[in-house]
Amino acid sequence: MKTAFLGDEYSHTYAACKVFCGEKTECIGYRTAREVAEAAANGECDMCVLPVENSVEGSVTSTADVLLDFPLFIRAETARAVHHGFIVKEGATLADIREVYSHPQALAQCAKWLAGNVGSAEQIAVHSTSRALKLLDTKEKAAVAAMPARGQKELFSHIEDYASNATRFLLLSTRVADSGDRASVIFAAKNRPGGLLSVLKVFEVCGMNMTYIQSRPSKSGLGDYIFFVDFTLPEGNEAASLERLLVLLGEWTSFCKFLGRYYHINNSEATDNLWD
Repeated sequence: MKTAFLGDEYSHTYAACKVFCGEKTECIGYRTAREVAEAAANGECDMCVLPVENSVEGSVTSTADVLLDFPLFIRAETARAVHHGFIVKEGATLADIREVYSHPQALAQCAKWLAGNVGSAEQIAVHSTSRALKLLDTKEKAAVAAMPARGQKELFSHIEDYASNATRFLLLSTRVADSGDRASVIFAAKNRPGGLLSVLKVFEVCGMNMTYIQSRPSKSGLGDYIFFVDFTLPEGNEAASLERLLVLLGEWTSFCKFLGRYYHINNSEATDNLWD
């Protein structure tokens, strides 16, 4: 089996991929979130792993777009503490740096440190922290990433602005799971007074505890939004409660996409059910 992930073996997503997969599958890195999703959707890989939410910067918008655009379901989630290093070529010093590369989320998670230490350097966003490492071809360039590659060194460690910095990652596939104590949906509320409130009441009526809600532009026009909701299922009657919820959401929304049932995974020893 093969699992696609964002970046390469130096990325945070690769570390999350190993939590999900252990040694059960071959982990294959891709350049962008869309390429990762395409690999899983078209059968090039069996599953894929992407970051979805950070404790400091919130939703990872590229993954939100993937969840909307591709026929993929969440099979599991995990959360990892995320620490960033300031990476340079061997022999470079802080005074040499004129450009800093990283994923937009990583740059934002280290904004205060970067402003205080390399405030005059240009910050350049790229598709992944792994891509940033590949761009360090002179001593004037630095990257914010998990670890250095060959020929590079970590000039400073733990440069994230908040020690509690953590990211949630999703394992996705084209097959929906039939078990899990949590689930997710994407929906659009009907355009009428109290439209969103009516939808949120459905979760209450069905005994679902919402743990995350995020709005994103629908891309169809200003003021038009879709909503991402994660929720836990009531213990003891999960399947029936979820079926009732989805029926009611179909009645109270103008669009609804079920993203799947899944478990929270802490380590690779707990993932045997993911491969059924």
